[in-house]
Amino acid sequence: MPRWPADSRARLADAALELFSEHGYSGVTIDDIAERAGVTARTFFRQFRDKEEVLFADDDLLLPALLETIAEPTGPTAAEQLMERALVGLAGRMQPARDSLRQRQAIIDSEVALTGRELAKQARWQQAISAALVERGFDPGDAGLLAAIGFALFRRELHEWLADPSDDPLPLADRIRDALPSVRTVLDASTHG
Repeated sequence: MPRWPADSRARLADAALELFSEHGYSGVTIDDIAERAGVTARTFFRQFRDKEEVLFADDDLLLPALLETIAEPTGPTAAEQLMERALVGLAGRMQPARDSLRQRQAIIDSEVALTGRELAKQARWQQAISAALVERGFDPGDAGLLAAIGFALFRRELHEWLADPSDDPLPLADRIRDALPSVRTVLDASTHG
């Protein structure tokens, strides 16, 4: 039997979000988080490298799912359909966590260091997605561009969805589906004579 509760990771993440929201990110220590979760600081470090990681740990579960969708051999091969399938799938995984994602984003937005970590994570994701697209047969230059466009579109829709004050906003997957045609519209409209 483990010396720490099986649900300690989730309890630590919940405690951290609560404390960061109550006292600000800088005003919370690892000991505070561990105490609120009812575990020791040693248990915290078994689950997370540092307190920043608490905010980004779930991302480690989302990226592999996204890459699996891209790599699926029976999935679409046309760029637009593949982008839709991958982004809508990611949105579906994130939908149930809207409240905690909103809370998390407010904390990230309040600290420059956290914003920097979020941007670094996004750059790593974009590289991984580009590599997955190359594995699917896309030209490396096109793969990088598709990854950048898809990421920009998803990020915009995610942030607007999180900022929507209504209790029952349009689901993120529907926002993504509705926004995808705008990429083509922007490209078509962006000609200069």
